[in-house]
Amino acid sequence: MNKALTDKTGLRGAEDVVFTAMQDEAVLLHLGTRKYYGLNETGLRIWQMIQVGANVGDVVTALSEEYEAEGDELREAVLTLIGELLEEGLVRVATASDGTSPEQAHM
Repeated sequence: MNKALTDKTGLRGAEDVVFTAMQDEAVLLHLGTRKYYGLNETGLRIWQMIQVGANVGDVVTALSEEYEAEGDELREAVLTLIGELLEEGLVRVATASDGTSPEQAHM
């Protein structure tokens, strides 16, 4: 789990990443590294929420409602995927130049 992420941490897709959704999956291409990444249905949903300005708490809450899941296990899974996306440079933490404070980005 990425300890630096909080429920209020705003996220944005990286500018040099393109994606294509295909039914219940997505393929991401990082143009800088030319690496492809695959996301399953849940990963695609998280990606879609990030694209509209969701923060970490928004993502956890939405998935909890959509999949009728709760608790630390769901939060840990979301934080793990977001941490991996950050590490690979596919998403970034929102900044004030995005038009919202990183602590105020919401869906």
